[in-house]
Amino acid sequence: MNNNPFEQPVTPPANPAMPPLAQPAPPPANNPFAPPPSSVPVASQPEPAQSVPIISKPGPGMSPGGQGNMSNIYQPAGNEPPKSGKGLLILIIALVIILVLGGLFFASWEGWISLGGIEKYWTKQTTNTNINVNTAPISTVNANDQQRKIDLANIKTALAAYFQANQAYPVAATVAKTSDPKNALDVLVPTYLASLPVDPISPTKYYGYQSDGKTYTLTAVLEDTTDPSGIQTGNYYIYKVTDTSVETPQATNSNSNSNSNTNS
Repeated sequence: MNNNPFEQPVTPPANPAMPPLAQPAPPPANNPFAPPPSSVPVASQPEPAQSVPIISKPGPGMSPGGQGNMSNIYQPAGNEPPKSGKGLLILIIALVIILVLGGLFFASWEGWISLGGIEKYWTKQTTNTNINVNTAPISTVNANDQQRKIDLANIKTALAAYFQANQAYPVAATVAKTSDPKNALDVLVPTYLASLPVDPISPTKYYGYQSDGKTYTLTAVLEDTTDPSGIQTGNYYIYKVTDTSVETPQATNSNSNSNSNTNS
């Protein structure tokens, strides 16, 4: 090894099997303090890749060339945060639709509106616990008593027509029953009456007739003892009609009316 600092380094012969290596630059020839050249070849190193800075548009609060929120500079593209205004609008519309549909279903369930027949699948089933009470007024008029009053009114109309034609009423010294085969009122049939009326429950009860030729009395036994038109006589509740009495207007038999009008 030559220790002469001024001697030039000798380049070793090239190896044909290896590529030539890059040689370091020789130190200045006149530098007495330069280290001796190394005989070991130094491999060349690849140059480091240069990083290209990402230039972003200055955001709010950051001036060009100034400092600010540096996280925006290196934020990857395509991951932008969602726009809050559009999402809120969609949420409000969805809530309104749900509320409207819920209101329609509830109204249909209560039976307030109809949805074209589909409400039968969810209509509320109610159980009627009310007891039907008949509030119609109860008739206190006895049907048989009503018929008795109508029959006596028809006989009275026929007697009035008979008196107008004969100037007297049929005479009956004792009470005659209209249900008897032969009685004083037979003279009224068929001129003034088509037939003599009889009590609805004859022969248990009957219509009576008594007259002196100038006045008369027709009687019937009522079943309703609270009827104000009757009079308690012994064990019977008697309804009376006379030639001078005024009765409550009753429906009369059409045959008796037509006969009396014809003969009057």
